[in-house]
Amino acid sequence: TLCAAGMGSGESKRREEDEVEIEDDDEGLTDTLRTHLTRLIAYAESADVSLQQEVAEKLANEAVKPERQQQIVEVGGLKLLLPLTESEDTEVQRLAAHALANLSVNAENQVLMAAEGGIEMLVHLVKAEGENCEAVHRQASKALANLGVNSNNKELISKAGGIAPLIELAKSRNMSVSVEAIAALANLAVNDNNEVEIAELGGLAPILDGANTDHLDLQSQSARALRNLSVNEGNKEKIIALGGVNILKKLIRNCPSDRVRTQASRALANLGADDHRDDGEEKS
Repeated sequence: TLCAAGMGSGESKRREEDEVEIEDDDEGLTDTLRTHLTRLIAYAESADVSLQQEVAEKLANEAVKPERQQQIVEVGGLKLLLPLTESEDTEVQRLAAHALANLSVNAENQVLMAAEGGIEMLVHLVKAEGENCEAVHRQASKALANLGVNSNNKELISKAGGIAPLIELAKSRNMSVSVEAIAALANLAVNDNNEVEIAELGGLAPILDGANTDHLDLQSQSARALRNLSVNEGNKEKIIALGGVNILKKLIRNCPSDRVRTQASRALANLGADDHRDDGEEKS
């Protein structure tokens, strides 16, 4: 998947007689989806980036509203989002990922989206390549984190190949991206098989790096991930070998957040850290 460097320009134009207007009232988008879904999908599949953006932006904005989230999915909104996630335009992909992130907040949608290809769409987006893809990666990771709350989806995301690209995004220098990727891994780690896979694919090191930063959100998600990952016996020794005891103790000493300190303490307890002494400057 290649993220385009800038805005594209399509050749197809809407003819006046083909135009579909989406009303701005409360029922506007869902009514339009019910009546004109096939035509809107054609817009989304169009080479005209302006049409794609118009559809994607409206979906993203409407999906913010809790009362709209399930309705959009139930009337076929995911069929509309699929071609948008495959757009060659970065902004269209970002808007589509934003819409998916908003839709995935709803618990019922987490099931519906998995059944209708939402996970595969998002794995496609977290694998997107290019310098202008960070906003796409952030929104897609956030959506996978939301979908990963559902116990069945944890396994489905793994089967769809979602763990490896999330680990790559956890290494991102853009902390807003790494926060969302690690949040997704933390949710996926509440599954025995995923807990092992994350470690085997090299996920422990970037999560420990996140815990060792001064960025509070990154510390928070990393500490939560380490708590979940440290349940597995094999992972315990790997975390210890990577310096995890010192990193977690440093968090407990220095982090201003009670929540982060609690998560770090629970991870240490999982590691049996009382049996391990700190080394060097981190010794307490």
